[in-house]
Parts: sequence; C-alpha cells; structure tokens
Amino acid sequence: MKKQVSYRQLFPIAVLLAAFLSLLFSVQSVGAEEAVSSSTSEAAALTENPAVSDASIASQAESPSAESGESRPASTETVEKADQATAAAQAAASGPEAVPNVGTIQGESQASPYEDKEVQVSNVVVTKTDRYGFYVQDVTLDGNSRTSDALYVVSKEKVDVGDKLSLEGRVKEGYMEELSVRQGQTFNKPSGSLTVTMLVASKVTKEGKADLPAPVDIVANMPQDTVDNDINNYQPQSEALDYWESLEGMLTTVKRPRVLGPQYRGDIYLLPEGYQALPLNNIGGLNLRPNAQNTATIPVYVGNKFIAKAKDYFNGDVVGVVTYRGKIYKLEPNQLPDLVDGGLQRQVSPIYPSEDKLTIASYNIENFSANAKKGETPEEKVTRIANSFINEIHSPDIITLIEVQDENGSVNDGTTSGVKSGEKLAARIKELGGKTYKYTEVAPLDGQDGGKPGSNIRVAFLYDPNRVKLVEKEAGTSDEAASFSGGHLVKNPARIAPTNPAFTKVRKSLAAEFEFKGQHIVVIANHLKSKIGDDAVYGSAQPAVQHTQAARIEQAKILNSFVQEGLRQNPNLKFVLTGDFNDFEFSETAKALAGNELINLMQEHDAADRYSYFYRGSNQSLDNIFISKNLAGKAVFAPVHINASFMEEHGRASDHDPVVVQLDFSKDVAASTSDSSQPSHSAGQSSVAVEQGASSQTNPPSSNQTGQGQAAGSKKKGLPQTGQNNSGWTVLGLTLLMFAFTLKKRSRNYLKAI
Repeated sequence: MKKQVSYRQLFPIAVLLAAFLSLLFSVQSVGAEEAVSSSTSEAAALTENPAVSDASIASQAESPSAESGESRPASTETVEKADQATAAAQAAASGPEAVPNVGTIQGESQASPYEDKEVQVSNVVVTKTDRYGFYVQDVTLDGNSRTSDALYVVSKEKVDVGDKLSLEGRVKEGYMEELSVRQGQTFNKPSGSLTVTMLVASKVTKEGKADLPAPVDIVANMPQDTVDNDINNYQPQSEALDYWESLEGMLTTVKRPRVLGPQYRGDIYLLPEGYQALPLNNIGGLNLRPNAQNTATIPVYVGNKFIAKAKDYFNGDVVGVVTYRGKIYKLEPNQLPDLVDGGLQRQVSPIYPSEDKLTIASYNIENFSANAKKGETPEEKVTRIANSFINEIHSPDIITLIEVQDENGSVNDGTTSGVKSGEKLAARIKELGGKTYKYTEVAPLDGQDGGKPGSNIRVAFLYDPNRVKLVEKEAGTSDEAASFSGGHLVKNPARIAPTNPAFTKVRKSLAAEFEFKGQHIVVIANHLKSKIGDDAVYGSAQPAVQHTQAARIEQAKILNSFVQEGLRQNPNLKFVLTGDFNDFEFSETAKALAGNELINLMQEHDAADRYSYFYRGSNQSLDNIFISKNLAGKAVFAPVHINASFMEEHGRASDHDPVVVQLDFSKDVAASTSDSSQPSHSAGQSSVAVEQGASSQTNPPSSNQTGQGQAAGSKKKGLPQTGQNNSGWTVLGLTLLMFAFTLKKRSRNYLKAI
C-alpha cells in the first residue's frame, strides 16, 4: 500500500522547497511506513493465531495452529517524493475525485487503483455495521465479476443497514486488526498478511433507503484446489485467493451448510448442502489431498461461545459479508439460521484386547502435566483422558504419549522431569477401574525441545507390565543417542539422535524395546517439527510454502536409518513407529520415513477414514503408525474419532484423535523362543495387504491433501518502495509556496476527518 502524507506534513515541506528548489536542479525524497492507529474506547480481540499441532495449540502458540509470525511496528512517515507531494497538493485544491461506483475503486486487481487518493462515490447501500465502521455495496452492480462492488468504510457516523449513502474520503489499503488498537498503542503490522481496501470517510451523507443486493453464492464459482499459482496475474476465475478478493466486502451466502468441524477461536467452517465436487469422508467432511487445497470450505465468524461439531447443519442459508482477518478470508454473518444437531457421536475403538495380540496406541494428550492450576492441566482433563484409555480405546498394552510436559507444566524454573505427570495419569486410570500402568521416559534438557516455554514437552510411554516387559537395561541420558548392539537396544529407553541439528528445538524421538510372547518389539514414539513457520495459505507470500517440511523430512530419514541399522543387525526385530508426525500420510515426510523398511498403516487404511486432526476446514492425518515389513499381515489399524471433530462440550479430551494398531502373534507363540535375535524372515520382503480395523461408511475414496507451492512472493497490497524524483525546478517551488498556506488551513480539517 502507498504511504500517505498529511497536509500538516506537507506545509513545512512546501515552504522549504519554495525557498531552496530555485537553487537546486533535483530533489530526492525518502519514505517510510505510516503509523496507523485508530482509537476506540473498547478493544476487540480480532486477531487470530492459528497453528497445526505441536505443544498444544501451543502448537498454536509455538497453529492451525502455524501461520503467525513476528510483527513489525509501523513507523511514522516523513517525506514523500516531490511529485507525489505536488499531486497531493493539487488534489487538495481540486477536491475529491468523483468515481462512478465502488467497483471502480476496487478495480480488477489486488490493490485499489485509487489507493491513497481522495474520492467521492454515491448510490451505495449499507450492508453491515460494526463498532469501527460499516460495509457498503453499490446499489447498481457494475456487472463485472472481476471487481468487488463493496468495501469497508472507516467511520464513526451512525448508520443502519439499508441506508443509501454518498461518501467522501481517502482510499486506504489497511488491516482490519488495526481498527481495534486502543488509543496510545502502536499498531504492529501482522507479518505475512494481506490488506483490505477501506475508505477512511471524511463525509457521510444519507440519501434515503435502498434494497440490499442479492447475496452471491460464494461456493458456486470458487476455483477448486488452487489458491494462487501466479503472483503476477489477477485471476479470480482460476485462483481462490483472487476470487475472494473479487468478493471483498460483498454480501455472500452459503446454501444450507453443514459444519465441518468444531468451532475454534470464533470460526467454524462450512460446506454447502449438496456439495459433491470432491469425495466426502465418512462424516461428510473433506480430507486433505496431495498438492491441493479444499478451497470450497468457507470459514464463518460466529464467536467463541458458539458450540458446534462436525456434521451439525444450519436449517437455512448463512448470509454475510466477506472480510479478511488473521490471514484468512471469512464471512461475517448478517444472519445465522438455527443450528441442528447432526447426531455425530464419539467413537469407541473396534479393536479389543486379545491374549495373543499386542495392542499399541498413540495419543497426543495436548500439553499434559501434573500441574492442575488454571491455565495448565485441570483435573477434568486428566479424568477425560483416563476414561478415553479405558472406555474408548480399551486399555492398550502400550501407549505412546505425545505432548507430556514436565511436572509443573509451563512454570519455567528448570524442572525437566515429567515422571509425576505420567504417574498422575496412570494413577487416575487405575482409580477409574483401568489397568495398572507403568510410566517411562527420558527427560529433555531444559528448554531444548520446543513447545510451550518452561514446559519441556516430550514423548513417553505407558505400558502394562502384566502384558509386556520393558527389556531391563539402563536408560539413556538426555543427550545420549540410542544405538543397537547384537540387534537390541544398548540403552532402554533411549532418545534417537538427540544432538543431531535436525532435532534442534524439536521433541526427540524415543525408542523402547519391549518383549511380548517371546517377541522383541522396538516401539518408537515421535513428535516431529511443527508447521509453525509455514506460509499462511491465504497470506501475502504466494504460492504458500511449507518452510518446515525440509526439517521433518530430514528427521524422517534419521528415523529410517535407525530402523535400517536395527534390522541389519537383527532381521527378526519388530518395529512400530507411532506419534504426531506433523505431516500427512501422503507427504514426503511419510515417504522418507517408510523407505523400503516400513508400512504406512494410515496410507493403507480406508480413504474415507484417514484423519486424526481437524484444521481450517479439512480433516487430516497428523497421527500415524508405521510397522516394519516383517509384521505385514499381522496388523489391524484404526484411528478412533473421539476428539478432533468435537468440542469440550461434547467430551473432547484433546485436539487429536488416538490411533491404534493390534499385532497378531498367535501363530508365532508356539514357535517363538526368548532369543528373538535369530532371524525369521528378511526385512526386505514385499508388503502384503494390511487388515483394516474400523469399518465405516465408504464414500468414493479420495487421494488426500495440501500441496503448498514453491518459492514465495508477495502478491497483494504490499507496501511499495519509495522511488526517486530528480525533476524539481524553480517554478515548482513557487507553485508549492502558493499552495502552502492553503494546505496549512486544510490540515486541521483533514486530521479531524481521519
């Protein structure tokens, strides 16, 4: 966005130029960003900080949640180019430029062609109001689908929906978040964010009433899959980001939509009734797919108190205006019909205990600690998680725990042990009638594994000593790398490559060797690098790039090499790798991890049921289980959908669903010996079909999720560089002197207007 020069600023500049330009042949101006701060008596919490799994939505704090970055304060602008100053002076003298409609202001582009200019526009109608201003739309549309016919007006003028107006003001490319900044605060530009076309009104004239334009069916012409492939061309017909821009501020609708997932930070995602452009999963949602985005999922702001879960639906159309906040486009509704319960129930695992079958589960328990104080892990959450182990996943023999914190949670006092956290969970399971589990871990070094500061997040194990034996060996230290000797772990448990730079500020994978029915199994719990640091899907860098993926791929290669070494020493050694991989079953991370040694069970699972997490309108599979090929044909696998599609009000205990695998050793028990170091079959054998667990409604299978493009560049409404002008003459100085006193007088009125 171009920077603005106030009349008060221009007055001394004009005087100086008049005095000295006669002695000079050229003048050079230097520009800086303008500080923008709109005062209000009440602050609004409008900015969102999304992320994808990690130390909680600490992942969100370390974000679906992910997309937040460092903010840079805007600085006060000094002097613009001499020719811009002249143009501003001339515009001030001549008054605002009359434009035929709002569509002309918006233009066929990402940035308004009238940016930083004074304009006058008539025949517009108010479509929505808020505490900082209102939205207007042309009463008579221009018939051009490439231009938005609406914009946001910054004004304290009291208006009502349906008021017909005439407006004067300055066109601005700004951020909706800046409107909520309190007086005296400095606005920090949201890094990687697009801007919104606004009119900072100096005059608002009411001219009666007008009917509201018919809302646009926003999904009908939404470009499928592609957000933005060409940063240099405005293509609303083929790129979703540009399509949203062509509807900026306009009334739109989603026809009788269904809810795709739980409300998060005031937003829910909707899909219109009857949508069939892509295969739906078993709860009527959309799974992520390779090299694509589910662009038809529409976010709607409903507020933090709104309770909704997947499969709920509205009994009418949702109508609202298109806005942009928190690096996403969304609808701010004018009306919300009644929400109807869609009947989705939390599942129970289809996998039940069996004497000769080993059951292993992976569960991200979302920033769990023994600290029950406010803001930490309340007792209610401990109970919910314990109950889910007993009643929903049927007390597995081994549970890999993801996101265990040290015993006092986020208290940053140097504490690293998480034993009390794990033992608290084990004790609660027993209190509620479950098994007597033991807990084991290797604590991280203080502050070295990422996640919520002070929490020292790690992965760990609960296991049933009556069913499996943790092979008795000295445990590894925090910075001691796991290794094999004679086909068995030297230290048990032990962290994999904890000093490798690839695992800097990342939870270290933890290997533990167990014995079950004479078989030795190495279980590796994982929590790879989070997605925080990736480009926002609808941010200013396009195409969006997954900057964090390279680190996950490197971590995956390290894990695969570790498995290779174990199998080289002992081809009969069994491997099960579980956890939150912060990547998808089809990803390059998953491919690197599997290599030629492992089977990706989620990839083999029913396509309509491949998910364990919900983020920004799409179901996705961050949680996965891999098994060594010498376990092929012995595995039954199932994600258990108890959390990701629900809110706490529905019983949710975490933001992730657990995943479960059961390994059948019934045919091996009679022939097995306690010495499993003797090879039975080659680790390089080809995989056979893996049995699937939970049967589900099978819709047409989809090949599933997000591809983020290569290279980045900002496309929309960025801050242009200030250039140079070498064309000043004596006559220019005299001209500016004539305008100077007029500008001084106008400055007072102008400042009042903004």
